[in-house]
Amino acid sequence: MEVQYSPAQQPLDPVDLARAQAVKTGDPLDLDAVGRAIDQLYATGRYEDIQVEAEPAEGGIIVRFVTVERWFVGHVGAQGKISAPPNRGQISVSTELNLGAPYDPNSLKAAEDNIVRLFRENGLYEAAIRPDTRKDPHGQQINVTFVVTPGKRAKYEMPILQGDPKLPDQTIVAATGWRMRFIHWWREVTQARTRNGINGILSKYQKKDRLEADVQISKMDYDAARRRVKPTLNINAGPTVKIRAIEAKVSGRAMRKYVPIYQERRVDNDLIVEGARNLANYFEAQGYYDVDVKPRPNQLKDDQLLIEYAIAKGERHKLVEVNIEGNKYFDAETIRERMFLEPAGFIRFRHGRYSRSMRAKDEENIANLYKSNGFRDVKVTSTTIDDYKGKKGDMSITFHIDEGPQWFVDNLEIEGMKQIPPSEVQYLLASNAGQPYSAVNIAADRTAILTTYFNRGFPSATFEYSEQASGAPHHVNLKYKITEGDQQFVRDILINGVRRTSPQLIQNHMELHPGDPLSLSAMTNAQKTLYDTGVFAKVDTAIQNPDGNETRKYVLYDIVEAARYTLNLGVGAEIAQIGPTAPNVSTPTPSTGFSPRFSLDISRINMFGRGHLATVRGRVSNIEQMGSVDYVMPRFRDVSGRNVTITALYDFRRDIRTFASKRAEASVQVAQQVSKPTTLLFRLTYRRVSISEVVIPTLLVPQLLQPIRLGMFSINLSQDRRDNSADAHRGMFNTANFDVATKVLGSQRSFVRGLFRNATYHPFQHGQWVLARQTQFGVILPFAAPAGLTNAQSVPLPERFFAGGANSIRAFAWNQAGPRDIGTPAGPGAPATLPTGFPLGGNALLINSLELRFPLIGENIQGVLFEDAGNVYDTLKDISFRARQRNLQDFNYMVHAVGFGVRYRTPIGPVRVDLAYAINPPGFVGFKGTTQELLQCNPNLPPNQLPSFCTPVQQNVGHVQFFFSIGQAF
Repeated sequence: MEVQYSPAQQPLDPVDLARAQAVKTGDPLDLDAVGRAIDQLYATGRYEDIQVEAEPAEGGIIVRFVTVERWFVGHVGAQGKISAPPNRGQISVSTELNLGAPYDPNSLKAAEDNIVRLFRENGLYEAAIRPDTRKDPHGQQINVTFVVTPGKRAKYEMPILQGDPKLPDQTIVAATGWRMRFIHWWREVTQARTRNGINGILSKYQKKDRLEADVQISKMDYDAARRRVKPTLNINAGPTVKIRAIEAKVSGRAMRKYVPIYQERRVDNDLIVEGARNLANYFEAQGYYDVDVKPRPNQLKDDQLLIEYAIAKGERHKLVEVNIEGNKYFDAETIRERMFLEPAGFIRFRHGRYSRSMRAKDEENIANLYKSNGFRDVKVTSTTIDDYKGKKGDMSITFHIDEGPQWFVDNLEIEGMKQIPPSEVQYLLASNAGQPYSAVNIAADRTAILTTYFNRGFPSATFEYSEQASGAPHHVNLKYKITEGDQQFVRDILINGVRRTSPQLIQNHMELHPGDPLSLSAMTNAQKTLYDTGVFAKVDTAIQNPDGNETRKYVLYDIVEAARYTLNLGVGAEIAQIGPTAPNVSTPTPSTGFSPRFSLDISRINMFGRGHLATVRGRVSNIEQMGSVDYVMPRFRDVSGRNVTITALYDFRRDIRTFASKRAEASVQVAQQVSKPTTLLFRLTYRRVSISEVVIPTLLVPQLLQPIRLGMFSINLSQDRRDNSADAHRGMFNTANFDVATKVLGSQRSFVRGLFRNATYHPFQHGQWVLARQTQFGVILPFAAPAGLTNAQSVPLPERFFAGGANSIRAFAWNQAGPRDIGTPAGPGAPATLPTGFPLGGNALLINSLELRFPLIGENIQGVLFEDAGNVYDTLKDISFRARQRNLQDFNYMVHAVGFGVRYRTPIGPVRVDLAYAINPPGFVGFKGTTQELLQCNPNLPPNQLPSFCTPVQQNVGHVQFFFSIGQAF
């Protein structure tokens, strides 16, 4: 017997074809075997129809399997001039054609109907949809594109109101938002606008306490001639619902918060009972631990439904102490971390945090902690002491723990692991010999073993376990039984929907390759990394023919490329202690100023189809004008975590009051992620820096004013082990930055600069309090200074260290720390200059900050006590821990500030307000006049010939500083 196929090229992989075929060439003809072959071929899911033909041939018979292959859904997209809503993604989803599922031609009609319905819900009643299907023989895919001509969008018109609205028609129409106010033009129909209109009506009724109001759209009549849609609304206003508390006072705000009838907009017994529980918890949080809340029967009279809660508050208590006794295995701190109950604090939880339900929950949490560590028979109870230590209302709670014996695993036997050696999962298991025995550990082992199998291509692997007592008391022997099932492999990876992106970019992010075991985690990891490129709007992944029993499967990725251009416009303002927006020497220390800000960003993603990003940025304000062009090449040379950035930048800013700086720069930067927390960065920069709007005559020396070209090589190392970079509670953060400017790189100034930072975070008090500290140290070492300049002078002003402000040392306003202009005496060939007192920056920096962060009010408001110490110094050798200023020309000492801050938690990070008091701020001699007046003052003349305004005046940096910003200080 000879076995043939028609067509000769079968859709199954040869390995699966041989596995499914029960009829073999050379075997005698067996009709039962032919039947089994047909069944097994059908079971692969690859065939729509199978027929068998037989014909005699020389020396035997030919059995021919005539097959019709099955097709599967590939890319589903939309094409046409589509103006959202709906967008292309919504259109694709509405088709209900699932990637990798068997393709049914009849499903196209249903998909068209769904799209038509989606368009009509968005006011596009004249839309025309035409499906275009294309077969992709490789992988048996059918790609479907719906060609859409949306037409014009219809507008609403006056709805028909039916039922019992009990509100004027105009009030209901205004609540929908379908018509513009004042001008009364009807808006265009969209699905979201229709839904929001219904919610707007319900909200209107809710404000009038008609919580049972019901609003339904029965139909939307379309007038094609006028392109208008007339909704018909069935409205039943229902009675007004009055919810009140008796025997106790509850504010309307609290009632709306805790009684879910307001949120659900309906009245039923379950919601009423839930409201009673919530109100009980509300009063318990205020110290009324014996409160009793009972709902009374509803009363309907004169179009009003009255719901009453009878509240017996009882005496007010204060939870002053929470004790734990009987614990031997776990210390009290470990147990308290899992508890809700909290004793009263000075500011937070004035009466403690307590509720009967949470007390029971704490008992359960403690018991679960012990059970997960082998204490199967643990019992946790709690008792209270009222009028604790004789003080009426005070209460103490003691949790009693009867640990019982701890159970252990004597022996673990794993049965059925044949294709994966048990040694590969042994180290992952929590129930090895000698470990505590618990159901939690077994569940963790089950997850670890099955995850390993699933990642190796065994989707049908199963796990069972059994236990039996061993010879020793409270010891067991465990047996894990694994049923592996068939291993599946990747037949090929099929990419759909890509038009502009280089295939190599996608392949670089794939963790799976043909022939690899089929791993779901590798599939989803690739999906995530493709999303992370920022190039794709949608990345769907699926296994083709998921229910077929073939062992070689196609892995599909359906990709929608994102829009290539992004435009962002921003408008904002800054109100803070900032420098003047024009040269002025009358106030060396900052004054409150206002600076409007405007920004423009234009980005082009996926340059040349390689995932590169080009961005043009612009910033304009009173104190800064900046423009830059960035070109980013992620995953350079296909190395994960390696990014190359090329930047051209022009920046003009006045954020340092001494001068305005101009910077024109070009740089090339290579960033390499060494490990998850550690990133190494190399940067080569060419920069032209200059200063203008100088307010200090000392700086009018030509060598200091002339533009300087800098060639600089930089290395930056950062290590971030914080649990939350926006609001860290534990971990550490380290950075080290080294810059070298030298003539070898074409620089006109030569110096080495290092800036180091170390921050640590230590939680305590059950993780509620955090002790945070940060130390910053910086040094600039100039060398090969040009003729006529000292080493210190050779460092350009914009390259020096400046400090002070919310994120450095809060004893100073922004950039106000460190050396100041003290004037110069007359010297050989150099006239004397008057002191102005403006900051000059320095070549060394040392700052240490310490913060105690603690809960203040509720869950979202945090308090901070802080102490900052440090300064900017002239040179490295001038760094001093001295706390006193020797004279008005001495700035090389350590300035200290203490303060209090408040943090309010938001989704983008904590909003921060800090009030700092500088203990030893510096004094200085400065000039109190205009720039023009300063230029008239020649200190080389006799004093009696100088105008009165030429006399320097002693000034001081203020003791009190105020800061408002977003994010923690460090």
